[in-house]
Amino acid sequence: MTAKKLKGAAKTSPLPAAQKKTRPRWNGRLPITSTLAISIGLLMLIAVGSVLGIGVWLAQKNTFTLLSQNAHQAVSAAANQLKTHLKPAEFQTSFIAERIANGEVNLNNRQEFATLLTGALAAAPQVEAIIYIDTNLQSFGAGREDNKVGTTTIDYSRDPIIAKVLENRSLKPGWGPPVWQGKFQKTYLNHVQPVIENKKFKGVIVAVVSIQQLSQFVADNSLSSDGQRFLLYGRDQVLAHWLLGTGYANRSSQKPLPALAGFSDPVLSAIWKKSGRHALSLDMPRGTNGHVLEIFNDTYIFIYQNLVGFGPKPIIVGTYFQAAAVSQEIQRMKLSFLAGLIALLISLIAAVMVGRRIARPIVQFSAVTNRIRSLDISKVGFLPNSIFRELNDQSSAFNAMLRALLWFEVYVPKKIVERLVKQGTTVGQDISAVRDITVMFTDIVGFSSASEELQGREVAAFINQHFTLVAACIEAEKGTVDKFIGDSVMAFWGAPEDQDDQADRACRTALAIQSSIHNDNLRRRANGEPPIRLRIGIHSGPAVVGNIGAPGRLNYTIIGDTVNIGQRLEQLAKEVFPPNTEVAILISSDCGQKLSGKFDKASAGRREIKGRAGKIEIYKLI
Repeated sequence: MTAKKLKGAAKTSPLPAAQKKTRPRWNGRLPITSTLAISIGLLMLIAVGSVLGIGVWLAQKNTFTLLSQNAHQAVSAAANQLKTHLKPAEFQTSFIAERIANGEVNLNNRQEFATLLTGALAAAPQVEAIIYIDTNLQSFGAGREDNKVGTTTIDYSRDPIIAKVLENRSLKPGWGPPVWQGKFQKTYLNHVQPVIENKKFKGVIVAVVSIQQLSQFVADNSLSSDGQRFLLYGRDQVLAHWLLGTGYANRSSQKPLPALAGFSDPVLSAIWKKSGRHALSLDMPRGTNGHVLEIFNDTYIFIYQNLVGFGPKPIIVGTYFQAAAVSQEIQRMKLSFLAGLIALLISLIAAVMVGRRIARPIVQFSAVTNRIRSLDISKVGFLPNSIFRELNDQSSAFNAMLRALLWFEVYVPKKIVERLVKQGTTVGQDISAVRDITVMFTDIVGFSSASEELQGREVAAFINQHFTLVAACIEAEKGTVDKFIGDSVMAFWGAPEDQDDQADRACRTALAIQSSIHNDNLRRRANGEPPIRLRIGIHSGPAVVGNIGAPGRLNYTIIGDTVNIGQRLEQLAKEVFPPNTEVAILISSDCGQKLSGKFDKASAGRREIKGRAGKIEIYKLI
């Protein structure tokens, strides 16, 4: 077995006075007492290094918080600026509709109406066109083209989108969804204002703002420290981005906006990606959200707000920037700390090397002793030799003890010892008592005759594999394997720990063994080996539980009539079940009365039990 490097912490116990008087001769190994002063240097390094690390971490956190707050302010400013950019369209359409409703404008006087439209357009340079559409789907409007303002008329009688809008005579003012206009090869945001004159629906006033203008607006108002700004229409379409400042190809009435998925900006396209996404560990103001995304071997920070009231879907106003951008200030601070740290490391490097040599065996010893305390002996590794005399003697003594414990573990049921230790029981203490327990016996049918045809090693391999299978099922239900008797297994529940559901555990174990034997027989038949048949007997009742045996050789076991009945039930199973039964499970009525009702059992009548007067009721466990 190779020694494992384990980590932990422990304190060495002082030697007895008698041992202190006798000093071993020098054997080339250093005493640990002469190295304690050097280990202080290591503690100094850890302390100073911790202070330096915490200082850098706090500085980074503060800087990150400050820059994130700046980004939040930038997003809020962008949202306010966007409102300022779009609100004039609402104001102008409302103003024109009100003038028409009040009779201040004659719609039939095109020159007068054109003056009103061009004047409104001049007052709102961000609005690209203002159009009046009557109920006959005929329009008259003013628009910009080549930096000039002019009027035009358009027949929308064949435009299904416009026709659908005009069908709603109870239309309310509001922003519609983005619309693609093939004639101008542009996508527009449009604000619709119904025109009511003398309580009669006359048509609508529409103000349009192109996406290209919005994208140019986003690009012009982005600062490098704020990151890359963007506008999303809902969560799946890009409304404005600096890449759209010169237009965007391949748009249509069905797809007026570019989809977020596959957008030319791969970072923005991945904004809602779940893998690599983490919460932003900052207290953001109400209405502002954000997250961190690890993508393309880099880390990006997204901060955004939802802006409602400008269409059926919310507009997401946001910005993103690389997390590396926030570390520039940190790097300067790290350099100043690094100079002092290097000087400290050079002066203490020898102390670190010696301290590690001292700490390693102490840590290993602490870890392995903790495993021994939990009786996890099979996973304990041998301790390596040490250049220090006391630690080397400690390792040698421990390794000798471990070899003895490894043999000890083979013959002593670890589960019993572990439970007795948890109960605070000491060696030699009389813990025998009458307890209500449930006992199980298993026996392989025809094993004696079958084993005569096998070699000794084959018999051992077969029986060990079988016992491993059965014991695993027992231990899975917190049962105690008492002993192996030939090809039989004796186990019990209810001691040393109280188990109110001991009968249920025993019966679940029996059914688990039945399933395991069945699966094992499938394997055996596939390999051309004869199948195994098994009998199981289970009984519940009082028994003496505790240390039984001579002073130098004790067994924690159970004795009494309950144990005998459990064994007789296993033997009686060959009379109750057909000879070819794969796993025959027989339980007593005492056990059956303790079951929770989750088990299927069939009465096998009342039977005489060898060595006991009278008959008892027995059941088949199905």
